[in-house]
Amino acid sequence: MNFGERSMIKSKEKMIEFLQTEHVGSIATIDENGFPFVAPMNFVYYNEAIYIHGFPRGEKYDNIKLNSKCGFEVDKELAFLPSYFFEPPTDASLTDTLYISVVTKGHAKFVTDNQEKADALNALMRKYQKEG
Repeated sequence: MNFGERSMIKSKEKMIEFLQTEHVGSIATIDENGFPFVAPMNFVYYNEAIYIHGFPRGEKYDNIKLNSKCGFEVDKELAFLPSYFFEPPTDASLTDTLYISVVTKGHAKFVTDNQEKADALNALMRKYQKEG
């Protein structure tokens, strides 16, 4: 088993806990020419889904209208390990970064149900502005 497999988060509860504490995630959409477009977003994990809130115009919006396939990623750096911590200290290939991340893919959809939209926005506000 390599280090990547050992360090992989396998617990859904741990993934949800991580998503609830981090504030920025990146959504990747596909443009009309098949190229990825990545945008950092505020988000909330709520009711088994990831909700993002953004302006209803622009490249991300247009891409989702054309193709709902997307990816979403959240990460947090834990430590940077410079090469001089290893032997030989001059071997730059030993440099590493330890981080936590959650990466998922699926289909984005626009929320049109007013109650679902209100519930998701309230969940977003509880996450980012606990005082109300």
